[in-house]
Amino acid sequence: MDIVAMYSIDMAEPTEPPTTGYLLWRVTTRLRAAVDRALGPLGLSHAQYTLLASLYGLSRSGAQPSQRQLADWTGLEPIFVSKLARALEQAGLLERLPDRRDARAVQLRLTTPGAATAERAIAIVAALQEAFFAPIGGPHSTHTRHLAATLKTLLAAEPRSEPMTSPSPAPAPALLTGQDVGQAEGALTALLNRTLAASQTGVTRVEYVTLRLLAGRGPQPQPAAVHALLASQPQLGLDRGQVAELLGRLESRGLLSGSAADGPGPLQLTPAGVALNAQLAEAVVAATRPLYADFDPDDLATAHRVLVELTQRATRLGEEA
Repeated sequence: MDIVAMYSIDMAEPTEPPTTGYLLWRVTTRLRAAVDRALGPLGLSHAQYTLLASLYGLSRSGAQPSQRQLADWTGLEPIFVSKLARALEQAGLLERLPDRRDARAVQLRLTTPGAATAERAIAIVAALQEAFFAPIGGPHSTHTRHLAATLKTLLAAEPRSEPMTSPSPAPAPALLTGQDVGQAEGALTALLNRTLAASQTGVTRVEYVTLRLLAGRGPQPQPAAVHALLASQPQLGLDRGQVAELLGRLESRGLLSGSAADGPGPLQLTPAGVALNAQLAEAVVAATRPLYADFDPDDLATAHRVLVELTQRATRLGEEA
């Protein structure tokens, strides 16, 4: 290499490495432009999609937010939200209604075409995110989860106008623990118990789980296998004798037949059992729908995988002990 080439500067690259803020701006700008292009056929911009999708998610949980509440939720300026809402109203996608609780406030509500457009837009953006995050393993990869945790930390930090004399450590992201899982299980169990009690059918949680199991699996030609399966579930807390009593009790109520472990089978729900299971399942779905209404589907899928893996690991550790 001659001396001219050694000391020349390639003008295609900056002489200083780009700052993190600059890279973050470039990535968000690129993503926003990609969303604008993808949603162009629906007549939506990235900002309009943000408002419409947020309102859709909140509405699924029964909420009817005001413009101010939606501004706080999305992080957009209230005056900008007002402008976006007026444009979406003119397009027939939402309604701006007086808030009966506050004469100064305006509530937002999706129209039927607005909800349909939101669903289509959410599906389009979900597919776009699959492609956008593919270089780091996709939306569900470890890299993406770490990136999301970092961005949440930055969003939660209070901006400071004055120079920092000494850097403060960033708050550690919350980690999932056994206590978290246990508390969630306890809260969900309590909700299920209240829902079953409100049905006034006399069905207990364990009985409901059994009905759901048989409804999902259909007739079981080997009743003993069902006895063993129910007795192996730690969340039910039943031994073989208690399982036999449970199934016998349900059979005496006319909800199933073939309950004996050593019987010829099959073990299956009766028509009355099928009808009761459908009635209870409908009540449980209605009671639990608000639990998941405003969660990002990607977050729910990640939580599902983590809990499945935790269950498998805990089972293996218990068998090795």
